[in-house]
Amino acid sequence: MTTKRISRENIDSRIAVANNLLKKHNLSCDIFDSYLTEDMIKGNIENFIGAIAIPLGLCGPINIHGQYAEGEFIVPMATEEGTVVATYSRGAKIINESGGCETLVYDDYFLRAVQFRTASLKKSAELIKWCKSHESEISILINKSGNFVRLLEMSYDCLGTTVIVTIKLHTSDAMGSNMSSEASQVLSDYVSENSRLVESVVLPYPEDKKFIPSRQKGKKVIARVVLRREPYTRITRTSLEALEELTKNYKDLLASHGCYSLNMHAANGMAAMFQALGQDMAYLGECSQVIVSSHFVDADHLEFSVTLPTLIIGTVGAATGLHACKTALSIMDCYGAGKAKKLAEIIASVVLAGEISCASAQCAFEFVQAHETMGKNYPMHKE
Repeated sequence: MTTKRISRENIDSRIAVANNLLKKHNLSCDIFDSYLTEDMIKGNIENFIGAIAIPLGLCGPINIHGQYAEGEFIVPMATEEGTVVATYSRGAKIINESGGCETLVYDDYFLRAVQFRTASLKKSAELIKWCKSHESEISILINKSGNFVRLLEMSYDCLGTTVIVTIKLHTSDAMGSNMSSEASQVLSDYVSENSRLVESVVLPYPEDKKFIPSRQKGKKVIARVVLRREPYTRITRTSLEALEELTKNYKDLLASHGCYSLNMHAANGMAAMFQALGQDMAYLGECSQVIVSSHFVDADHLEFSVTLPTLIIGTVGAATGLHACKTALSIMDCYGAGKAKKLAEIIASVVLAGEISCASAQCAFEFVQAHETMGKNYPMHKE
């Protein structure tokens, strides 16, 4: 009872601070009221005062033929941008009328690196040799460090007298960031204490949540559809040839400007799904590096695909346990153990739908009109 009373007092004091800041705007923190309690969000946020309501919509159905996702799926998307859910839903309709899409998860791992400083290049070479000879012991210790983590392999690099040891890990249905950090600490402690070659451990390598081409991690997923001329033309009011030409044109232009993310707007739908499904939004900096591909199979069929080389998601742990996110995941039967690869295939399929629909709107010169008529550019509502 005492704990709950003190917790309520802490929230009330924070709300009072925020209300004081809002006085001059004649606004109140009442808008942040939520069913959530401080006990519910322990481990998700600090200095809790409520929640921001983000509009939630349903995309689909989308027909998927995958290794893990099979059938029609309705997909929750949370966004403040008009036209997003409509765009992705239209893309899903195009996919459905072309027989559905095919999906593949072709790899799945997480990366962490530990840096060890030695006294000389000779000592660096000796340290690498020592680590290689103790990989079996290191593997046992790392595999014991968490319920879901498993060491796949270790690799080595040098920068001056700093030895960089990378561990490649399988994290099952968890997104994997925290357990991978714990595994890297196990590695750091074991090597430092036992090798007698380490002068010091350099601060951790902050590689997360930014795109580093040679450090892509997560689930690697492809979604593919063969678009049929008749339904595509009827739904989009443009042609397969126009879609193919636009795709090649924008990819060439993006590549010429040094862009790695060769897509129309993959981050848009991905962000909406991440918000709805309890995924770590900050990883969008890595996850949105999507590559679109297209080519004609024959005169009336255009193959269109998206490759997601670094999709970092989970169906257990973190925010997936919040009631709303758990419920959103459950709509697709994607909450809990054994569901992460299924979710990856669904996310890739929806991204594919959005890429087709958005590019088609550009081809038909309907992109701006759609935003004008569906709320994106409406003036601010009067109070």
